[in-house]
Parts: sequence; C-alpha cells; structure tokens
Amino acid sequence: MDVIGRKPVLELLKSERPVQRVAVAIGTRGEIIGDILREAKRRGIRIDRIPQDRVKRVFPTGNHQGVLAETSPFKIRSLAELESGSLPVRHGLLVALDGVTDPYHLGAIARSAAAAGCDGLIQPQRRSAPLGDTAVKASAGMLLRLSVIGVKNLADALLALKKQGWWIYGTAMDGDGGLWDHEWPERSVIVFGSEGKGISHRVAQSCDAKLSIPMQPGVESLSVSAAAAVILFDRLRKAQVDNIL
Repeated sequence: MDVIGRKPVLELLKSERPVQRVAVAIGTRGEIIGDILREAKRRGIRIDRIPQDRVKRVFPTGNHQGVLAETSPFKIRSLAELESGSLPVRHGLLVALDGVTDPYHLGAIARSAAAAGCDGLIQPQRRSAPLGDTAVKASAGMLLRLSVIGVKNLADALLALKKQGWWIYGTAMDGDGGLWDHEWPERSVIVFGSEGKGISHRVAQSCDAKLSIPMQPGVESLSVSAAAAVILFDRLRKAQVDNIL
C-alpha cells in the first residue's frame, strides 16, 4: 500500500509499521520533509530521491506533496481479539461504521476518533470504504494509529459486544435523546451510518439508544464525518470531567 502526503508519511514512520521505502521528489523541502528523512534514516529505511522528470511515473495522482512511502496493507483485527483482551482497550471507546463507503469520510472520522481516544474502528467486510491511501491522506495519517476490526455482520457483532458489557449507541436525526444531556458509560460503541440512508434497520435494532445532535431550526443535518467529530468530542469532554479517561 502506498501512503502519500507529508503528515501521513511522517505518521506512518512514527507508527513503527513496516515500511519498505520512502520516495521523495528532488526539490521537495520543508520542516516535515526533514522530519521524514530523519525518521526514515533512524529506522534504516531506504530513501529514493526521485528526479522531477520521473515524478509522474513514480507518484500516484492526487496531492502527494512530493513524498510517498510503501508499506504493507492494513492488518485487519478480529472481534475475537477484542473479546479475549489481546486487542487492548484503554479508553472504553469503539467506533462502528455502517455503510460508510466514502474514503474521505472514513479518513475524517478516523482523524476525530484517534484524537478522541478511540480504541478501535469496526468495519463490515462489505459496503465499507477501502483502507487505502485516500483514507489515510484524509485522516492526516491518524487512521494508521487505529486498530481496524473487520466483521462479517455488524449487527451480530454489536450484539456480541453488548454481551461483553459494551453499550451501543446509534446516531440519527430522530434520536431517542439529545447529545448534550447524555451520560456516557465506561464502555461505549458509537455507530455512524451512511450519508443519506443513515444506520440500517437491523443495526439500529442492536443499539441501546440513538442519539441526536441538537441543531437550530432549518438545518437538516451534518455530514457523517462532521457529526462524528461533534459526538466523539462530547464523549471525550464528559469522560475527562468524570475522570473516566
């Protein structure tokens, strides 16, 4: 898998994930480029300097910012690892995505999730955004910090987590209660649905409650990534006040 962009590549190098090589276009400068080169040298990773006449052949289309790193594909974790304790839970927070197929939204949600202390990102094997360079770039590399848990059936996975003591919260315009008054338990799974359709019926049935974000009249909705940021940081703020984290 190729990771492009300065912040994503630097985050990749800091993550200690395996990196085969770093490619930097000749003439690319800046403080972050210096950090990338130092980190690559510290880890003994091959650095290729790419002449300008070869940049279009080496770098993919998109805003690569003159830097690329080659790494192995994401290691998809299992629900069994979470249940057994081999996948650590430090902050009692999981994010589940139901039908989020846009990699830009995936990346933006991952960025907020990492900043809010999320322990893992749950994705169904089907109808999910690809875990590739676009999502990593959109997350500013934060997707690389998250454990990604793949499940065959999200509704069944949520029911299994409920038996393990997790509380499951869906998000919807017509939620059961407003976000500002919600009290978060120590272990929460927050489910975000697709743009337009929201959470599927069976997944909604697996939720303990559905939360809504209070908004001014005339505002129909937020994008799924914007809503995720609001809800995740509400949880973080209240957890810090209550000394959960």
